[in-house]
Amino acid sequence: MALHTELEIHKVAEELFQLSLALVRHIPRDLKQIAGNKIRDVCLEVLLLIGRANMARDKRQHLTQVIESTWALNYLFRALSDSGAISRGQHAKVMKLTASVGRQANAWKKSATAPAA
Repeated sequence: MALHTELEIHKVAEELFQLSLALVRHIPRDLKQIAGNKIRDVCLEVLLLIGRANMARDKRQHLTQVIESTWALNYLFRALSDSGAISRGQHAKVMKLTASVGRQANAWKKSATAPAA
């Protein structure tokens, strides 16, 4: 079993976390308190869940939570984009990263539920 920090999904999630911190730093104060804190917390939760999934026998629960967390991030960043707090280009970068994490989590979940050969 590889270290969770060496997994591609973890690397992408870490990139998402770093980008999120940079984007939240420049949004208006009122949105920073509401959406910014939640974004930071959800991104950190995704990283923790990836580590938990890597260590768990039954990975499905953790991977389902990763997928749900990426949905939450998509909604939060869409709200920031719609309000003009972040640009469309910044929103597109975030969407690309959340889509990658979601795809990898889904693939990992499928392989975890597949019968052993």
